Amino acid sequence: PVISNQPGLDPRRGGVPSGHPPLRAFLGLPLLHGGQLIGMIGLANAPRGYDEPVLAELEPMAATCASMIIALRVEQERNAAQLALQESERHYRTLANSKSALIWTAGADGQCTYFNEPWLQFTGRRLEQELGDGWMEGVHPEDRAHCLGTYEHALGRREAFRMEYRLRHADGGYRWISDEGNPRFDGAGNFIGYIGFCSDVSERKRIELALDALAARYAFLSGVAFYEAVSRHLVDALELDRVFIGELSRDGLGIEVRAGWGEGGPIQPFAYALADSPCDGTIGKGACLYPREVWRRFPRDRALVEARIEGYVGTPLVGRDGRPLGLIVGLTRHPLEDEAAVRTLLDIFDDRVAAELQRERAEAVLNRRIAFERLVARISSELILARPEDLDTHLARALEELGSFAEADRAYVFQVTPDGSFLNNTHEWCAAGIEPQIERLQNVPFDDSMLFCRTIKRFGFVDYPSIDELPAEAAVDRAVLLAQAIQSLLAVPMVANQRLLGFIGLDSVRKPRSWLDEEKTLVTLVGNAFTGVLERKRADESVRASEARYRSVVESVKEVIFQVDAAGRWVFLNRAWADITGYEVAQSLGANCLEHVHPEDRDAQQEMFDQILRGEAASGALPVRYLRTGGGYRWLEVSARPVADADGRVVGLSGTLNDITNQKEHESRLEYIAHYDPLTGLPNRVLLNDRLQRGMAQARRRGQQLAVAYIDLDGFKAVNDTYGHQVGDQLLTTVAARMKTTLREGDTISRLGGDEFVAVLIDLPHTESCLLLTQRLLAAVAQPVLLAGHELKLSASVGLTMFPQPEDVDADQLLRQADLAMYQAKLAGKNRYHVFDTVHDRSLRGQHANLARIRHGLRGGEFRIVYQPKVNMRTGALIGVEALVRWLHPEQGELEPASFLQAVEGDPLAIELGDWVIEQALAQIVAWKREGLVLPVSVNISAHHLQAPDFMVRLQSALARHPAVWPGGLELEVLETSALESIGQMSRIVESCAAIGVSFALDDFGTGYSSLAYLKRLPAARLKIDQVFVRGMLEGTEDLAILKAILGLASAFRREVIAEGVELVEHGELLLQLGCEIAQGYGIARPMAAEQIPDWAASWSPPPSWVLTPR
Repeated sequence: PVISNQPGLDPRRGGVPSGHPPLRAFLGLPLLHGGQLIGMIGLANAPRGYDEPVLAELEPMAATCASMIIALRVEQERNAAQLALQESERHYRTLANSKSALIWTAGADGQCTYFNEPWLQFTGRRLEQELGDGWMEGVHPEDRAHCLGTYEHALGRREAFRMEYRLRHADGGYRWISDEGNPRFDGAGNFIGYIGFCSDVSERKRIELALDALAARYAFLSGVAFYEAVSRHLVDALELDRVFIGELSRDGLGIEVRAGWGEGGPIQPFAYALADSPCDGTIGKGACLYPREVWRRFPRDRALVEARIEGYVGTPLVGRDGRPLGLIVGLTRHPLEDEAAVRTLLDIFDDRVAAELQRERAEAVLNRRIAFERLVARISSELILARPEDLDTHLARALEELGSFAEADRAYVFQVTPDGSFLNNTHEWCAAGIEPQIERLQNVPFDDSMLFCRTIKRFGFVDYPSIDELPAEAAVDRAVLLAQAIQSLLAVPMVANQRLLGFIGLDSVRKPRSWLDEEKTLVTLVGNAFTGVLERKRADESVRASEARYRSVVESVKEVIFQVDAAGRWVFLNRAWADITGYEVAQSLGANCLEHVHPEDRDAQQEMFDQILRGEAASGALPVRYLRTGGGYRWLEVSARPVADADGRVVGLSGTLNDITNQKEHESRLEYIAHYDPLTGLPNRVLLNDRLQRGMAQARRRGQQLAVAYIDLDGFKAVNDTYGHQVGDQLLTTVAARMKTTLREGDTISRLGGDEFVAVLIDLPHTESCLLLTQRLLAAVAQPVLLAGHELKLSASVGLTMFPQPEDVDADQLLRQADLAMYQAKLAGKNRYHVFDTVHDRSLRGQHANLARIRHGLRGGEFRIVYQPKVNMRTGALIGVEALVRWLHPEQGELEPASFLQAVEGDPLAIELGDWVIEQALAQIVAWKREGLVLPVSVNISAHHLQAPDFMVRLQSALARHPAVWPGGLELEVLETSALESIGQMSRIVESCAAIGVSFALDDFGTGYSSLAYLKRLPAARLKIDQVFVRGMLEGTEDLAILKAILGLASAFRREVIAEGVELVEHGELLLQLGCEIAQGYGIARPMAAEQIPDWAASWSPPPSWVLTPR
């Protein structure tokens, strides 16, 4: 409580509102309810102010006032709540009955108590039908379980829920509803039921379901199944009567329906023209929608009119390349209300459907290509394997398959007559309902009046997509073809070996059309197959026409014509069989052919027949002996080839038996003459060679030896000359027979000719084992022969050689070896044998190989000349050079004469080499002379070369080729030992050479032990002291003594001396002291190339001690 009698001074006083009278006194008492302030009661301006007693009187009044205030508040709140409730109910009813919301309420037991007007309008039912759980009757049967389960679950938990389900609309269809229920509670928090709000989500749900269908349910579908699923989905989602998916026809003028859904089931494929239909405005132009009365807009579309279609929607299907593929069409007998929903849903499916159409097209192209290839292969194989009598049937079937594949109305073949003047329609196929033309198209003139004929004659294609649109030059074609009701035509010529057989063609009668490239290719390939068949058919007819002639020929030929079955039984024989063998044809047929064959030849003939029957040989020929009825046999050459049935299986053989008896007898005579000596009957050289090679092979296999004995009869020529050839021939025959009897079985004795024989002795364990046989041969020849009253005696010289040998040899080499050994035996005194020495032979062959290599090197430019100076040791003058030959061997390098001169000694190659050295030396003399260097050259030459009969002729020719060589420019050196072998002849050669200005020197003098007489007779200008004595004179008194003696002889016989082998200064000093001034050797100069000589000559000088050595 507050008491204040001076409010103006009271600090608790707050502001006083303006215009309010000032307070002189104040008493305030709070009004409380439940401990809370709800108001106050106050008194003011009492004249005497206020005190505690006044306050005590007011407190009961304050309590009463507080109660009244609380009561007033309650009443006001109740009135306000009533007004709010009334306003809320008004607002709620307004909201509940609004057009866009479907509202319901339910009690705590879940039974519905209220549905607003929009709900009732939506479902088309009365309120009493919906109350309780009656509303569940409108839920789609497939959604009821889910809907009821969701509601009961939320009811049990007293919680909000949301669910979607399909609710039947008043028009009979279903709409997707989103239902949101919220629990209701009273002021005390007690659950009193639900209030729900529903909205139509059909558009969203359609999109969701469409996307879900594409992503999941339809992902694994293809083709018709996919099209039907999409169509059914659109029928259900858009409440259409029917939906179908169509593909644009090949000509672009119509639609071929692939699949669809309507009237509760799938729509069967059908086709219709685009013209005068709403679809014409869809293809290539975009989606088209007619919400109502579409049947009035397109009165020429009978299907729309008859079905009284109100709504139409079509969306084009476009490929990846932008070209139209087809369309999706939806039709309904009631107007289309929600155009946006329709367009949206079609937009979802059109790309996927277009992709499937394109995939199917690609698959169809592939399948058609496979079918195309199989068709061609089937037609070709059937025609190739067809029997002649079945060809027409196969051709007709092939035309049917060709026409059906190409979707033509007629397929046919025309053949040109042999003279090329007319055409005949020989084969034809027509589709159902198409009139055949084959009977009317016989002997049709094949002239140039039609463009068609002119084109075919040039082997060209005829492609008429539209007969009505043919150019003026084809006016005749147009008239002729239209008379046959043909609207399109394709024809391909059939040509064989540049000859026109006819043509194969296709007609389209029902409509004009273009022919695809694959169809043109197909007709061409089938035409090629037909060409081969027709050629074969013509050939078969020709064969059949000639069969009669052939039969008469078969019966008239002299050789046997036969046929046997797979078991080898005769099934055909002509009359020549009886003529040759004596067996009647009728009796032989059915018998095994081997019964008539010589027993020794049966295996060979059976093997040949078996090889042909097994396919291992295409044919065969074999000489066989066939028995005759009267005994003996005839040689017949059997030629056979396989016989196949219609399936290509070999069922027997056919061929000929040609009588070659005379030929075989002649061959036998020639065989004997070719392999045997006609006089002695022994094998000749040809058969010997064969027996020898076989024996050598046998020796290798068995590890044994073989001997070849070459036999020459000693003294036979004298007998032949004395007693005549007849006696000689008898003697040869007798001796040959004796030698044959001495040999073992398997050995061979042969006559080479004249009185020469060769024996081949096989299976010898060692070399000595053949000597006994050889001695027996010698003894057989040495036995006297009594002929014409004369006792004739001969002996033999035998050469032996063995096989195998350390080196590989052939038969010819063995014969040569035995021949050489035979001559050695004859040289040794005759009536003996000599064994060939293979070791000596290898040595000779090595020598021959060495000579061949040297000859190759000489002729191949591998040899060269080096020159060693000869000087006056006292004056230093260059008085000449010695030409020395070198071999630049490709593998062994530079070789000196000691490596090869011995090999050529005594061989003509020595002369060739000597001539070459002389030629090179003469050429070099001339070359140096041109350079101002006059220098004699000495050349080493063998005695064999010097003594050649034409040596002087060839030497003079060489000098004539080089006329610049002066007398004395060429010197020949010959070994002392060689010169002494024929001193007389050598002296004559030396004198002849001196006459033409060629001097001589004796090389290596002192080694030949010449007598004074020899030295006097041999007019050599120089003596060359052998280097052996020069090198040894410093140490050995004997060499020095010989050297002094040589110098004495040279002085006595007035011969110039030159010392070889001067290698040390001391050699030169001693030689000069002994009176020898001319020398050569490594101490002076080594041999060098020709181009080095001038520089050496200009720079060389003798050692001072040589110059100062006293004379």
